[in-house]
Amino acid sequence: MKKYIILLAAMVLSAAGLSAQDFYKEADVIRFDRKVHDFGDVLIAEGPVSCIFTFTNIGKAPLVIHNVISSCGCTTPEWTREPVKPGATGTIQATFSNDQGPYPFDKTLTVYVGVGSSSLDRPVLLRLRGVSHEQKKDLDELFTTHIGNLGLRKTEVSIGYIDQGVVKSDQMQVANLSKGELTVATASVTPGLTITVTPNPIPARSMARLTYTVNPAEMGRTAWGRQQYDATFRLNGRDYSDKLSVSGVIKDNFEKLSKEEIERAGIPVVDRSYFEFGEVKKGAAVNATYSIRNKGKNPLTIHHIDGRGNAPQVQTKLPLTIKPGGKAEVKVKLDTGALDYQGEVIEVLTVITDAPSKPILNLFITGNVK
Repeated sequence: MKKYIILLAAMVLSAAGLSAQDFYKEADVIRFDRKVHDFGDVLIAEGPVSCIFTFTNIGKAPLVIHNVISSCGCTTPEWTREPVKPGATGTIQATFSNDQGPYPFDKTLTVYVGVGSSSLDRPVLLRLRGVSHEQKKDLDELFTTHIGNLGLRKTEVSIGYIDQGVVKSDQMQVANLSKGELTVATASVTPGLTITVTPNPIPARSMARLTYTVNPAEMGRTAWGRQQYDATFRLNGRDYSDKLSVSGVIKDNFEKLSKEEIERAGIPVVDRSYFEFGEVKKGAAVNATYSIRNKGKNPLTIHHIDGRGNAPQVQTKLPLTIKPGGKAEVKVKLDTGALDYQGEVIEVLTVITDAPSKPILNLFITGNVK
């Protein structure tokens, strides 16, 4: 029987054109119903809370969950142990102990997936989050920021890193603070951002789930680095000017690269990542220069360089390509008059590259402004 299983696995790999050393991409073999579960507001008195993530085998070979590792001992996972055939589904159940005191929680499950005799190129990350309370709170206490009768905890959220060309979503709780139904629509929205609310309309004095989705491909241009997406709302037909802002950092996407392409890709090496300018008067211009070498076997491209606000100004024309073994200088001017503070200065520049080993680099400008 064991020989039969090994032979079957070899046949499946052969049919797929893969060797046992190859890795599968997540999008080709497994799909989760969601990757984030928000428990919302829970009471400590309720005790442990659980959720279930359901996954589907969308590939051509059986898959198995080898292991699920929690980011802390307060979250216990259980999962489908037997192999899941193509087209079939399995589950991962996670239980949060909810006994560590009143605080917001955000836990991670790292899921290791095997496919045939191979595996995914990287583990899948699932998240559980919510807010634990000692005693029940009124909606107005939980949602202290208002846009009309729509209650939010905050109007600025981060979706983190976004791979170029990949759609990424996250969720937050909102509430209807009025005594009647509230229909939520967007009045204006930045291209690339989509907002949905469930349920909609939101029943009176009830909570709902707002999902914000960022799709870089819909921006109408190729964007890199730090981006901000804004949405204003139309509530029961009335437009409001207050906005919800979603920020993220768009970096390169290496999903389609082969193992050989990754091994031959450019490798950036910064000779000195800190530029120290000493002490200058407010309003002075500081000119910083950084030397970047390419230790890889293929050309290296620097897509974009971000700084905070308008003070850092990149003087080097981007994108910048550095040949293998070559070197290039990146020049940045810091307008200290545009800084919103004085004294010790530490400005961070975020460099977006096409290097799988270092897709994001940080450069620093330090000194003192009097």
